[in-house]
Amino acid sequence: MKREIKLGKLPFYWRMTDKPNSPVNPVPDFVDFSFEFNEDYQLIIQKRNDQTWGYLETIYKEDYNVGYLQEGHDLAISYGGDFLEFIEQSIDKLNPSTKRISEVGAGGCYILGKLKEKGFDVAAIDPSPIAIQAGAELGIEVIEDFYPTSNEMPKTDMIIHYDVLEHVLEPSAFIKEHAKDLNTGGLIAFAVPDCTRYIDSGDMSMILHEHLNYFDQESLRNVVESAGFEVLSIRPADFGGVLYCVAKVSETKDWTAKKGTSKFEKFDKNLHTLKNKVVDLINLGLQENNTLGCYIPLRAMPYLAIADIGSNNNIRFFDDNAGIYNQYFDGFEIKVENFQDVVDEPVTHMVIMSAAFGQKIKNKIIDKIGKDKMVIYCLDDFII
Repeated sequence: MKREIKLGKLPFYWRMTDKPNSPVNPVPDFVDFSFEFNEDYQLIIQKRNDQTWGYLETIYKEDYNVGYLQEGHDLAISYGGDFLEFIEQSIDKLNPSTKRISEVGAGGCYILGKLKEKGFDVAAIDPSPIAIQAGAELGIEVIEDFYPTSNEMPKTDMIIHYDVLEHVLEPSAFIKEHAKDLNTGGLIAFAVPDCTRYIDSGDMSMILHEHLNYFDQESLRNVVESAGFEVLSIRPADFGGVLYCVAKVSETKDWTAKKGTSKFEKFDKNLHTLKNKVVDLINLGLQENNTLGCYIPLRAMPYLAIADIGSNNNIRFFDDNAGIYNQYFDGFEIKVENFQDVVDEPVTHMVIMSAAFGQKIKNKIIDKIGKDKMVIYCLDDFII
């Protein structure tokens, strides 16, 4: 019975740069990656190893914030606003007396800043220089440490985090720690990337070395309940590919570990089928006289690494995120262009790596340049 899926060295993404490898990357551009399966939680995870964890600890202390919940980011208002609405709805419905809210992994303190404006007493715990600086500017207390902390942390009515649990070595133990930091009747409310579609289809575009855990609703519920909490709600967000969860300390604590590996076996089979299809397309797009475009290049990176494109000059990256325009991913000397660049200088083949917006992007390209000027594939075209 297969317990590990080895994928070799894949891009270690954590930042964007104005010039290739400048400043010099403090960690390798490519690092080994393997999937494993936690049967108890029915959770697909990245295989734990000390080397990767050491690299992660290095970048978490760097003065860089790749997240989008920060002032000035194109997605902060829509994604952050939706999360704020989820928090407020949870408070109104489940614990209206909430006064103090603490955030784990606050990044630029965007969410806490908005909650402070609404009258809540807020605090954060985060080891990054970005969080310390943002907290000082906004008048928010920030404990400079990883969670759980050995420093004194006042009890709170709600603990929140956004895109944090997927980074944690032991997610159940991490959630279990929340119980001692909550006041009676307190809540936890958080978001994690929704990997449901990726797991069902075997799509490895979800891979990031920073993400140690790949959740769907089943595995998220198992982790939270195993930590001694009662799940009050799990649902997909209205904006962004995340799952929202709100929970309280359970009075029964009667969770039972799950059994069976059929979920992982199906994922393994679908992953190799989809991988071969996408790599074949990449190779087609890079044949003589062709140029290949990758729309949403971050999602294409695992496939590009396996296709071993090397320093091929016939590949271009495109993205609608203005924040990464003309910037570079470590390991690829290919600048990120935008939609207007596609129109001005089309490629012969384009693969669009967005499940949510792929067809929309494809139609937008066809509307501008015509349907016969470019061979366009969306990721969903390959999914079984």
